[in-house]
Amino acid sequence: MRKIIIMIGPPGSGKGTQAKKIAAKHGFIHLSSGDLLRSLAQKIELNSLEKEAVEQMKSGQLVSDKLIYNLVFSEIEKNINMGKGVVLDGAIRNLEQARGFQDFFKAKNLADEVLALEISLSDKESFERLTKRRVCTNCGEIVPWLPATKKLKACPKCGGKLQTRQDDDPKIIKERIIKQGNAALSPITNFYKDLGVLIKIDGDQSIEDVENNIEDVLK
Repeated sequence: MRKIIIMIGPPGSGKGTQAKKIAAKHGFIHLSSGDLLRSLAQKIELNSLEKEAVEQMKSGQLVSDKLIYNLVFSEIEKNINMGKGVVLDGAIRNLEQARGFQDFFKAKNLADEVLALEISLSDKESFERLTKRRVCTNCGEIVPWLPATKKLKACPKCGGKLQTRQDDDPKIIKERIIKQGNAALSPITNFYKDLGVLIKIDGDQSIEDVENNIEDVLK
């Protein structure tokens, strides 16, 4: 099994959920650029680059490549050196970043350890899922808008209250899909396809079926 798994998919495709499942099952470290950036936002003192990144994140813009590299590369190297694999979730948002990450992998002799998993989903379904998903006010569990979960009244994990996410505004989501949806992802998926490391998974299935498809690939 390869040490570096790159999750690719439009917003709402479930790539974060599946990244966590892979990490839990195989002892990998789940590296989410979003989580790293949110942790950054909690820092008391920020340099100018970090302040710019936090402002971009809060306004729904993509953070600069330079800061993404600074945040993620050090985490990848640290965990690989400790003998742990990593699952990258939302770290690569454009073709230039894909090239930057690949250059890093080559420099660290990790190019042969890369596997890119695309969780495919239409932009229309992406919009539906994002505008209707909910989050637990107690534990932060995200409950997707799927046939199996849309009737839930309480968090399936802790029983807490469910509410729609404050940042799931339809206008903002439309902008996110333009910037992070299938048209934006196409150059990235083509890049990994040309490298021969891309595997496509149908994201328009239940979470369990997507998980099973991924496990079949990883085996």
